Amino acid sequence: MTHQEIGLKGHFRDMKMKLSDYVIQFLADRGVTHFFGMSGGAAVHLFDSVAKNPNLKVVCSQHEQSASMSADGFARVTDKIGVAITTSGPGATNLLTGVCCSYYDSIPTLMLTGQVATHRLKKERKVRQIGFQETDVVSIYNSVTKYCIQIEDPKTIRYHLEKAYYIAFDGRPGPVLIDIPDDLQRVEIEPNLLEQFIPEKEINRENEIIQQIQYLFDLIKRSNRPVMVLGAGFNTPRIDCNKIESFVEAMKIPVLCTWPGQDTLSDDNEYKIGTFGVYGPRFGNFAIQNSDLIIALGTRLSQNLTGGILNSFARQSKIAMVDIDKEELTKFDGRGIQIDLKINSSLGIFLKLIQDLKQDLPNQEHSEWSKKIKGWKNKFPITNESVTPKSDDFIDAYYFIDSLSNHLKENDNIFVDTGGNVTWTSNGIKIKKNQRLISAWNNTPMGYSLPAAIGAAFAQNKTQICIIGDGGLMICLSELATVVKHNLKIKIFLFNNHSHGIQKQTLQTWLNGKYVGVDPNSGLAFPDFPKVAEAFGLKVITIKNKNDADTLIPKILSNDEPVFCNVEIFTDQKLYPVVKFGSPLEDQLPSLPAGVIESEMIIDPFRK
Repeated sequence: MTHQEIGLKGHFRDMKMKLSDYVIQFLADRGVTHFFGMSGGAAVHLFDSVAKNPNLKVVCSQHEQSASMSADGFARVTDKIGVAITTSGPGATNLLTGVCCSYYDSIPTLMLTGQVATHRLKKERKVRQIGFQETDVVSIYNSVTKYCIQIEDPKTIRYHLEKAYYIAFDGRPGPVLIDIPDDLQRVEIEPNLLEQFIPEKEINRENEIIQQIQYLFDLIKRSNRPVMVLGAGFNTPRIDCNKIESFVEAMKIPVLCTWPGQDTLSDDNEYKIGTFGVYGPRFGNFAIQNSDLIIALGTRLSQNLTGGILNSFARQSKIAMVDIDKEELTKFDGRGIQIDLKINSSLGIFLKLIQDLKQDLPNQEHSEWSKKIKGWKNKFPITNESVTPKSDDFIDAYYFIDSLSNHLKENDNIFVDTGGNVTWTSNGIKIKKNQRLISAWNNTPMGYSLPAAIGAAFAQNKTQICIIGDGGLMICLSELATVVKHNLKIKIFLFNNHSHGIQKQTLQTWLNGKYVGVDPNSGLAFPDFPKVAEAFGLKVITIKNKNDADTLIPKILSNDEPVFCNVEIFTDQKLYPVVKFGSPLEDQLPSLPAGVIESEMIIDPFRK
């Protein structure tokens, strides 16, 4: 972000204006078109400043949590900052879950929270509260934002706005928050007299990175079984898919993707293997565990990828890691995983330097290694329909995802929630060129995908796909009213297994199936979702079996109208495949298909 991009725009000069008008115009000049939130007494001036600008729109969410998630969704599909506005106290605290989604997934968002008037702030006084709905927002949000400030002097508004905006995008992106007391929102300011924020000059580290890339090339030359892992860093900000494809083609190395990174490369790419990890397919885990070099790009190698026993992860492999966050590069030190090459760089700069050094790239095809991986992929398909009874009243989740995948188009956005629906979708979907698969990957709250899809629907005039479970929909059920109010182009597919399926499976593993709060028989309460959706005014379609899926999905996707599709998933369908908690990735091996023996796997010598 350059100084010119964050600086004062021309129409601010030689004029006076209300502080809230200045804040909103500042953001409008940077491409923000929609502001999500719920009105309240301490934020009326901010909302008024949006409403009186004919080029801007207030989107009234039904809950502040949804507002922060809609801002998150807006930012993910536009690479612009997403903005939510709320009042003080409960309005501000309700943003928290969505802010955590942005923080852990590196999404640039700005929360504008109203606050009680300055003369009502408790400040250092040892009381809990003085102003009505006063809450110490800064203390609450300091640990999950990159920058969090309460405005105390109206003359500092330009400085803090420019600084917050810069920090939201700088380095590893993330959310920022500005808390503005009510009386300061309506103060008259002179923008041309305000102090500006000037970022520190960045140090050019390209020569250091070039040397590290040369060493990486040397590691590749000495490798017989390399894999590249593409992570979420390719989406924060989004790197053009053509550049990624050119990079993969030049490297000629088999590619594994994390769930949030799998939309970086279409599934028809000859080098793409698929995903891996605790809930990943066997063939992906065999590839990562048998590799002798892992090039991890924009992934923090979370425990969902490595498994719970860190020293069992890729024991025979050297690991090179490229990440914008230097703390991610050192977090494994002394903890069971050795990172042999740590490249602290944005992926944009890394890819540019790889292109510049293309003539030095090792020209190795690794054909035998690729053949071995393809053999595993053929022997160990993901789909396991045996867990679903042969009934016309339920559809296998993987069959549904396969059918949906076949009918989705290039450039589609697919928002997916958490639990079973994100697992089945991430393992089963076939990514096409420029498709986006979006979820709150690291915070993973129930109730994210619908408000996030709403944010994207306002940002882009095209159909958005929303996949959500029954538990997740209960969290954000009221946002169906937002979809209907604005006639948004959202197709909502409810994975309705009448339970919290992932928790049922966890309790079966750990507590012998003693259920508490996971289905109607153990405490949960669910409505008749199709009737509820109809009451909101949505068109409702139900899919119960394969024939329904194949005939109804294309009809659902054939126009722009919002549709609520109730997909009846068998209540006991398991998340498959899965590594039992605390086990190494290769412990997927015991369930081999008939006729396949363990000695056929080169993984056997690597096992303890």
